[in-house]
Amino acid sequence: MRRHLIATALVLAASAAPAQAAGPQWATVNVCGQGAVGIRASIPGDGSGKQMYAQMTSQWLNPATRAWEPVEGSPSSPWLSAGRADQNASQVGWTFQFDPVPAGRSYSIRGVAVLAWKRGATVARQQTLVTSGGALGVGDGGSSLGTCTLR
Repeated sequence: MRRHLIATALVLAASAAPAQAAGPQWATVNVCGQGAVGIRASIPGDGSGKQMYAQMTSQWLNPATRAWEPVEGSPSSPWLSAGRADQNASQVGWTFQFDPVPAGRSYSIRGVAVLAWKRGATVARQQTLVTSGGALGVGDGGSSLGTCTLR
């Protein structure tokens, strides 16, 4: 798939409620269309003072290999700060911009979110989530899809 990353947009929304128990955890496609695919994740707090981070990667389904592969260009966001883990949960997202799809072609895109809880420079915990649909509470009333088809 030939495409280049044109621009990115960061969306961050944090909950300030203290954690009694871990909040919701998910990764979803919350923007799909017009050459843009947004990947958003909810990162649960654990009641500690750790810092939470996420990195989003966009992948496309290669029809020749039937495998998900990172898109060409810049497939991953930088590490995004999601705040302190003493929150119930925090959401962070990244929107990938794609060149127009050639006529008659389409590409299936999904996201992979790597979540990390750090104490200083040390990673205390890390988890990888693949986007799925049906997430509740997606910030700004966004959609919740597992994949996006660009046409």
